[in-house]
Amino acid sequence: MAELTYTLEEAAQALGISRPSMYKLLHREDFPAYKVGAHWKISKAALADWSDRQAKERATL
Repeated sequence: MAELTYTLEEAAQALGISRPSMYKLLHREDFPAYKVGAHWKISKAALADWSDRQAKERATL
């Protein structure tokens, strides 16, 4: 069965960013992350959608 979520490290790697940069994103209201106990989870589908929206917004600036 395929995993539906990334860990923080996996999401940072998928985005090509550092761990400290990922922690900064966690504090954004629009970033698709949530906690399960003490662990952060990021939906793979929601992260792809969020990344696409960011790229489109940046392209119109």
